[in-house]
Amino acid sequence: MLLTNRSKQGNAALKVVHFQLLFVIIIGSAANMWLDKEVARFLMKGGAIAVIGNYVYALLAFIPKSDSDGSVLLGFIFLGWVMKLVFTITIFVMVFSFVDVDHPGAMFSGYKLAILMFWCAPIILTAKNGIHHG
Repeated sequence: MLLTNRSKQGNAALKVVHFQLLFVIIIGSAANMWLDKEVARFLMKGGAIAVIGNYVYALLAFIPKSDSDGSVLLGFIFLGWVMKLVFTITIFVMVFSFVDVDHPGAMFSGYKLAILMFWCAPIILTAKNGIHHG
């Protein structure tokens, strides 16, 4: 039910998350080639945490159809945001509890880069010929 019969906005949100995942893989691969392998691994971990949280949000926030009542839409957006926050905090706690974090700066940099891409991806995906056509 979560992946079938998605609204146009839900499909666009999943496209943004998939674009974010691709960006994290590219950045992790580049870091693996030019930096230390441990730094690249923690950079990918931080990016993966952001991608998982945003994927949960994209799945839950767009469950109702776009012609539903505004309070229903707002409720699901809020539910998606809360679950994203819960998943992100839980994964960070698990990583810091069970993994010896040698490069926390790399992990948080990967997280921040992935979040930045989540905010920039709609601009990049909707731009045509370098000009945004609203």
